[in-house]
Amino acid sequence: MISFGTGGFRGIIGDDFTRENVELIAQGLSDIVNEEGSKKPIIIGYDNRFMSDFFARWFAQVLAGNNIKCYVYTSSVPTPSVMSATRDLGNDYGVMITASHNPYFFNGVKIFLSQGYDADVEFTNKLEQFVKNVKKIKSIYYKKAKRNWLIQDYSNTNMYLNHIKTFINKEVLENNNLKVIYDNMNGVGVVGLSQLAKDLKIKQFDIIHGEHDAFFGFNLPNPTEEALSVDFKDKVVDGGYDFGLATDSDGDRLGVIDENGNYVSNNEILACLYYYLVKYRGYKGDIVKNCATSIFVDKVANKLGYKCHEVDVGFKNITAGMKKYNALIGGESSGGLTVKGYLYGKDSVFSSALFMEMVVALKKSVSQIISDIKEEVGYKHYFVEDFIPLSADVNKVIEYISSHPPKFTHKLIKYDHYTRNFKYYFENDSWLLIRLSGTEPAFRIFVETENKEKAELSVMELKQFINNVQLKF
Repeated sequence: MISFGTGGFRGIIGDDFTRENVELIAQGLSDIVNEEGSKKPIIIGYDNRFMSDFFARWFAQVLAGNNIKCYVYTSSVPTPSVMSATRDLGNDYGVMITASHNPYFFNGVKIFLSQGYDADVEFTNKLEQFVKNVKKIKSIYYKKAKRNWLIQDYSNTNMYLNHIKTFINKEVLENNNLKVIYDNMNGVGVVGLSQLAKDLKIKQFDIIHGEHDAFFGFNLPNPTEEALSVDFKDKVVDGGYDFGLATDSDGDRLGVIDENGNYVSNNEILACLYYYLVKYRGYKGDIVKNCATSIFVDKVANKLGYKCHEVDVGFKNITAGMKKYNALIGGESSGGLTVKGYLYGKDSVFSSALFMEMVVALKKSVSQIISDIKEEVGYKHYFVEDFIPLSADVNKVIEYISSHPPKFTHKLIKYDHYTRNFKYYFENDSWLLIRLSGTEPAFRIFVETENKEKAELSVMELKQFINNVQLKF
């Protein structure tokens, strides 16, 4: 069964992510396009994952077999590049072959709608239904399709980077003394970030793991605290770098290591960039976060005189919220953000550029910037996240949790249920979240309380609760 989650369709290569299933998705999309009567071409991009380029070609062959013109990138690119192209060319649809930050043995398909929006639930439900009704896959050979101009080569790197540069204050970066080390994690972020660093004249921008490796060194290609190696943190400190940057395998999530080798959470990146844009760049507007993101963001918004709006997990919900509230910025704890007027999706090349500008403009170390902003807005909480592998019937587990809340040590004040997410609120702005991942078979746990001891106790209680529930089914 082909099912789209918060980040598209993903599966294990050779298991549920197969040529047949990718061609089924392509045929389903073709049937929608032809039913709508759209005559606009479709952009198809791909990352460095195993056989992503082949899957992109097979997808294009099906579109061509349905007389739909498509542009296929000549080399691997970041996901935001495809979103940018979909918007810039005025297309109705775009396609990216990627499993984002998942382990190397996964791959996937992301669909973008007009203006580069992530496909919403309404569309993915429709696509799933069309895929079920596919009777025959129409496909023609790649070379034949190119001869007939149904498939054309494409690249938009310069246009993509030029758009990013319109959001950067290049005067701030003139004559900068930044010394940055960047871990590409064998992904595609380097395609944009290496050139952007040159264009912005970053004094020293050293790159590691910039080569193509479909196995990502057998590491998780996601710039979390656990995935970024001790070796990388040591490189930041021993090399005297101002900070380290890291991006995930398809270039939409950002990780930062400060000058002391400490991990900078994405909650801190989002809150600090929002603070900088409003207080130092003079931008105006609210902020949108998902329900798994820290109240640090809320406190910054309140201090600046604006409001923080909370939405369900999934960046499509972030961008929908930004549109609804005319917000300046939107982001999530998992590592993505965007700004009004930029893309309707997260982009780590873009956020990296903003982060570098902020550090130069504020003339402080990364650790000092974070510490000063936390003190100014009165943020003193402790944020932690964890996960539990899914080992039972997911529908039964969700149904049980919906009607049987955990028993907490602390007094429960409020409870929210966001589709696959269960959020519990307590005194002193403390909260807990259980969410079923939309990209992998696991439960994610998020806890934010007044101190580390309470947070660790809450994580232990939630883990025990979920494990006991899974044993029932």
